[in-house]
Amino acid sequence: MKCLRCGNEDPDFFYKGSKGYYCRKCIRFKRVLLEEELDSFDYEIAPDAGEYHFSYELTDKQKKASADCLKLLKEGNDVLLHCVCGAGKTEIAVESISYYLKRGLKVAYAISRKEVVIELSQRFTDIFQKSRVIAVYGGHHEKLSGDLIVCTCHQLYRYYRSFDLLILDEVDAFPLKGDETLMNIAINSCKGRIIFSTATIDEDLQKVLQERDAKAVELFVRPSLRPLSVPKQIYLRRFPAYLYLYRLMSLTANRCIIFVSNRRDCRLLYQIFSRFFSCTYVYSDLKERKENIEAFRKGKYQFIFSTSVLERGITIKDIDVIILDHDGIFDESNLVQMLGRVGRGIDSEQGRSFLLADKKDREIKETISYLQRANSCL
Repeated sequence: MKCLRCGNEDPDFFYKGSKGYYCRKCIRFKRVLLEEELDSFDYEIAPDAGEYHFSYELTDKQKKASADCLKLLKEGNDVLLHCVCGAGKTEIAVESISYYLKRGLKVAYAISRKEVVIELSQRFTDIFQKSRVIAVYGGHHEKLSGDLIVCTCHQLYRYYRSFDLLILDEVDAFPLKGDETLMNIAINSCKGRIIFSTATIDEDLQKVLQERDAKAVELFVRPSLRPLSVPKQIYLRRFPAYLYLYRLMSLTANRCIIFVSNRRDCRLLYQIFSRFFSCTYVYSDLKERKENIEAFRKGKYQFIFSTSVLERGITIKDIDVIILDHDGIFDESNLVQMLGRVGRGIDSEQGRSFLLADKKDREIKETISYLQRANSCL
């Protein structure tokens, strides 16, 4: 037995109910009987959906990466789009998206969080002005068909073998990271080629890339040609680190994201430091999450305490980053993305970054090494 949707072949995960066998490994995405045929999601693409324009000029390096990506796709390859944070992975994928849409082929751009889906769908609406760009995420899936589908990774279960081109963005992150079932569902939503877009590569992703024989397109330079921010590292125990944090905040002129490892610390540090500084806070299921992020974006607060929820999908001009890593739960991917918030955008100041931890572990060493290697490409 084999589950067509998630690829499971382990007999321990198959259960025979009153209507037949079903796979328990992917049941969270809706129960599907093994005897059922999974239908692909069919819809028409508008003739002019592939027309696009940018309101800015891509750099020569971005144009080359874009051309190389499309060339590999035309040759029948999957592509690893391996770029540093802020290099413009979305823009690099646009030429390939256009190529497929102009031929009436189906395209999806999948990413981890609904806030990023909403932001990206608006960006693609501005770029592909004659295209029906549809955003699909939890609680917002009344419309499932359009010219260009932008969705969370979890929503790909609705599109079995539907797409000719699938861009899986941030494949190094939750929820794809470490979830073999979701990764297989994502891959099985595509009947054609896949672009795996990421800043970092772990062992699980490397295995998937090898199985798909994906060819790499790399870009380790931002359009601004400024180096990635390599953090000043301060090694102190937790409470002395909080005193040092007070000093850093006192000397900080820019807005600043302060990353912490859990919601308890997020609330606690907000309650302490909001007595002295203009602060707010955010974590994944906070009721005021959207309002707090928007207030920080608009400059109402200088500091925002955040779990890893702000490590991706947010670009704010002239920002500093401080990371408190005393629980050792942040891996290289987390750290690279958090530090990647600094210096984004052509006209943004470089900003500063700090890493406060009680010891220099393997993940910190690999992060510093990654940043230094990337900067050597300048």
